[in-house]
Amino acid sequence: MPGNTSRIIWWWMIFVSCLVFSLPASAQEQETEEPAVVHAVLFYSPTCPHCHEAINNVMIPLMEKYGEQLAVLAIDTTTEAGSYLFTRAITYYQTPQNRQGVPTLVIEDTVLVGALEIENVFPEMIEAGLAAGGNNWPNFPGMAEIVMELTPAPDSAQAEEAAQTQTPVTEADGAVSADVATAVPLPSLFPSAIAATEDTTAQSIETIDAAAATEAETASPPDAVGFALGWMVLLGLLAVLLFCVWQLGGRWAALTQAGGALNSGIGRSGLMGALMTIGLVVSGYLAYVETTHVTAVCGPVGECNIVQSSPYAHIFGIPIAVLGLLFYISVAGLWLLQRVETWQRLAVLALVGLAFGGTLFSLYLTLLELLVIGAVCMWCLTSAVATGLICLLVTWWALKRPLPPDPQWQAS
Repeated sequence: MPGNTSRIIWWWMIFVSCLVFSLPASAQEQETEEPAVVHAVLFYSPTCPHCHEAINNVMIPLMEKYGEQLAVLAIDTTTEAGSYLFTRAITYYQTPQNRQGVPTLVIEDTVLVGALEIENVFPEMIEAGLAAGGNNWPNFPGMAEIVMELTPAPDSAQAEEAAQTQTPVTEADGAVSADVATAVPLPSLFPSAIAATEDTTAQSIETIDAAAATEAETASPPDAVGFALGWMVLLGLLAVLLFCVWQLGGRWAALTQAGGALNSGIGRSGLMGALMTIGLVVSGYLAYVETTHVTAVCGPVGECNIVQSSPYAHIFGIPIAVLGLLFYISVAGLWLLQRVETWQRLAVLALVGLAFGGTLFSLYLTLLELLVIGAVCMWCLTSAVATGLICLLVTWWALKRPLPPDPQWQAS
């Protein structure tokens, strides 16, 4: 019996010793275990209103919510290096041409374009990524060099691991070195990255809006060529409206009682088809810009993104471009409805009224651009010209229709 007691005590001491020695190891494993982190890259432009909307309303709140579990690297596409990396990214992911705009967010192999798409999709992808144990940085060419440059040396293991899994960019490929890239670490991302890369233009995300405001204050005066074209379009629209009022006021009977369709002839249909096509393309593109919150391609004249991001770009929450798209669709529908004899006269009257109202609204919008917004949108001016020409042609052709064989109307 004493022998059994000693044996029990001996085994108990061995068990307790093993338990005690195993606790520090478990605690150490818990301390060294890193939390899951979701990595993403945001391409933005300092002068893009939709980019600032995505940063301020989506990215920063998400960074505050997830803290160190969300790492986002922002790259300025207006710089040579940033533009180069953006081109490599959209080429690598085979991004369609109609989605090649900023803001663009790349997470794993998914490309999100526009503030609205980022707001709707990115939070769900963060949750899915954290549930899967995190993800690596995107794998497009040139990204590995940027991550390694911005990651401090003591904590560079993750960047080195990313570099081994990503496609290297050689000097023969025309790579831009990371020390000249504009990479902006968002809050809680690489806290000492700025100190480690003093020769770069990296800055905190909070300074992006401040820098854009300073740039706007010191910007050059409004484009003289764009404003000159704007005033020319405005005067043209005013002349069209005055001409139509003058003609309609003196020949109202010809408009209301005359018969015949306006599309009697290949020339008329071809001309109207060209104008409606221009209007549909322009308004459709601007509607896409407004609904997806991407940067519009403006060209060398005008500042269409300033116009599209102004408070006057919406009426009752509906983008002006969407209303323009509906306008041209309605014009096309009425133009075709003239072929139905029972609806012919009503279609012509509706077409004249719709074209006149559209021209009057285009005049109002052009006045806003020139006198209130202080910027001119060449897409908008193109649409205004198309609308004015449609109004002029429709009114002129409507008044040229023959009157019915009644002496009362012939005397008029």
